[in-house]
Amino acid sequence: MRLSTPFIKLPLRFDVARLRSEIEQFPETEWRAHPQGFLGNSALILISVAGGDNDDTAGEMAPAPRLAQCPYLRQVLASFHAVIGRTRLMRLSAGAEVKPHADIEYYWRERVRIHVPIVTDPGVRFNCDGTEIHMGAGEAWIFDNWRPHRVINNSGITRIHLVIDTVGSAAFWHLVSRGGVPGTSQPTHAELVTFDSSPAVKSLTVERVNTSQVASPATVKAVVQDLLADLRSTGTRNTQSLGLENILFDLANEWQALWAVHGEAVSGYAHYARLLQNTLRTAGQQCGETVLPSNGLRVGLILQSYLPPLFGAFQEFLHTLPIPRFSRPLIIVAAPRSGSTLLFEMLSKHPDLWSLADESHAEIENVPGLAPRERGYASNALAAADLTSERRDALLRNFTLQLANGSGDAFLAFAEIQRPDTVRFMEKTPKNSLRIPFFDALFPDAHYLFLYREVAANLGSMLDAWQSGSFVTYPDLPDWPDRPWSLLLIPGWRQLRNKPLAEIVARQWQRANETILENLASLPASRWRVLDYETLVKEPGNVFARVCAWLGLPAQPDREKALSSSLPYSRYTLSPPARDKWRRHESQLSPVLPGTDTLMQRLKQLGNRL
Repeated sequence: MRLSTPFIKLPLRFDVARLRSEIEQFPETEWRAHPQGFLGNSALILISVAGGDNDDTAGEMAPAPRLAQCPYLRQVLASFHAVIGRTRLMRLSAGAEVKPHADIEYYWRERVRIHVPIVTDPGVRFNCDGTEIHMGAGEAWIFDNWRPHRVINNSGITRIHLVIDTVGSAAFWHLVSRGGVPGTSQPTHAELVTFDSSPAVKSLTVERVNTSQVASPATVKAVVQDLLADLRSTGTRNTQSLGLENILFDLANEWQALWAVHGEAVSGYAHYARLLQNTLRTAGQQCGETVLPSNGLRVGLILQSYLPPLFGAFQEFLHTLPIPRFSRPLIIVAAPRSGSTLLFEMLSKHPDLWSLADESHAEIENVPGLAPRERGYASNALAAADLTSERRDALLRNFTLQLANGSGDAFLAFAEIQRPDTVRFMEKTPKNSLRIPFFDALFPDAHYLFLYREVAANLGSMLDAWQSGSFVTYPDLPDWPDRPWSLLLIPGWRQLRNKPLAEIVARQWQRANETILENLASLPASRWRVLDYETLVKEPGNVFARVCAWLGLPAQPDREKALSSSLPYSRYTLSPPARDKWRRHESQLSPVLPGTDTLMQRLKQLGNRL
């Protein structure tokens, strides 16, 4: 929970000797290793879901049987006059640490964590957002776990704290209001809670309701307002932050609309799931590596932890989601700014093709282990070996949530009896120029349509994209001192530091096209075709017809005729197309164009034309 200060010392103190005597009765076998395997971290469960030995946060809480053997511990818990949630004794071995992190999960939005040190030493230091303290034995503390925090045990003993998660109560927050802040104030009086053996000691009230299948519109709006207030706290708002604000407003407004139709009914689950996935995708594209002012963490990461619990059944729904068979998908591969969006939008109108509403940056990079930040920012390249069974399942779920056909029908909007068992999937993201082996492992029967463009025009459009600031993919790329990185992240990008922008885009163009050529050469000729941009814009109707024939899709004469008479701009067009528009950048491009001649000739002479 967010607090106005990193730490607050509560006006209570406890009998340490009594606490120690109660916990000493438990053998070593009852202590559990940390769920993430952090060395030196272990816990003894006191209150948990169903009273079991688990670390779950969703479900009805109950005392573990061992808590009945600890009458004073129960009294300590009751003294906070709060609804008690997950509660554990937590150990930290000598020399061990709790590494820096922030608790950004939705669970913590309305919960605070109380620490009561039982076995400790001045060498145990707790740091929250730069403020460092030692929590003394028998004291009670809360802290702002939304901020970055860590614990280091520099003593020679094993530290043991009683750690309580709670939503609090009115009485609890009145207690907090009498607390003290390190360096500024101390509680005026810390009441000693002595052991009372009488049966009149108040029983515990434990948390029974902590999740809802579908959050109310009021809750969603409150969450959105929290995030917006944080984003605006610096006082500076730019195109990126305004775009993110609009995405979050859309989430709240659309949630309200869905609630008015479905409420918490199961009939709305697919709609809530798709709305969440759409929000995470578009927000991920908009915010990139942007961090939240309050804790310095990436906004995209926070949204991934914060938004799905609004639909409590989200993960369960994902794992029961009916995944269709993706039959002979069409993967469009091209260097950035080659016209692939125009081609994609043209083909996506075919009623038998199913695709995502936009490029699949978030659908792929939100899968654990596939984002560049998790791979040392090597590049956007992915190999066949990167496709584990878990990642395959996650990708297919992500794609399925977004699927819509050329008639605009969302896959999840169909009743279950109407959903097709098999879909003809189409995917287009320029980063996939470096991922053909990965996609071939995911879809062994995939077809690839390789689109290339005349180099001067292509590089000119890439320069426009970099300079516009609208195609930033990694705004805070480590070791990159220049303007925010845009478009494709290629292998060897670090060698381009301080190079002219024209050289950067030339290397991006070369690496994308060379990688496509290399990977397609290893596939059967029947599974790939080549198309040049000039043919696409001159003969769009014919191109549409030839793609349908190659893929075995039903012909669409009306669509072919419409394309032949009028070819609309793609959604990512920066300025109207014009012959030789690239010459605005001729002075920048002249030094790098000669180095592209050989590759350009290879592309022009390439066979297997569409």
